[in-house]
Amino acid sequence: MKKQMMMGAVLALALTGPVLAQERDGQQTTTPPASKPAAGQAPELSAPREPQGSNNTNVRIELTITDQRSEGPAVIKTVTATVADRSNARIRTSGAVSTPMGMRDVVLNVDASPNLVNVSGVSKMRVVLAIEYRPVARESDTERSTTPSINEQLTVILEDGKPLVISQSADPSTDRKVKVEVKATILR
Repeated sequence: MKKQMMMGAVLALALTGPVLAQERDGQQTTTPPASKPAAGQAPELSAPREPQGSNNTNVRIELTITDQRSEGPAVIKTVTATVADRSNARIRTSGAVSTPMGMRDVVLNVDASPNLVNVSGVSKMRVVLAIEYRPVARESDTERSTTPSINEQLTVILEDGKPLVISQSADPSTDRKVKVEVKATILR
């Protein structure tokens, strides 16, 4: 075991030795300029704009769920969280509602993890989202229906303060449609 640890230390020194020698000789290394993506290619994401582990910038994440059914107005649910760059927000909301078919659980859970990135020279945010939405179904005494639910996990690139529709889904058994929109704002 000691021999393996010693070999690992020697290897680490061997790899860092040339770097240290360059610094001592006064040589400077330069990073080549970023190349522009070719037509039809997605822009390349660069490293975070601050050193890894630094999370001194807050981001406000606003998620809006619009639940539209054929009868009645759309139901709109909004979840807002403020979270540090490269950190996680976890929001859990649940309850129980009495329906003609008995008690039903309702759930709205959101996880968000923003990461400030530079895309072609513009600051944007890569946001990982996990969404669980389970409202009460429209039930009648004569018809049994299940509780509809949405369960999504997405990674998106967002511009500061600009909303983006990240998903639209349709209930497989009814004409119900659910739209999810997210907006991320850098708080300065």
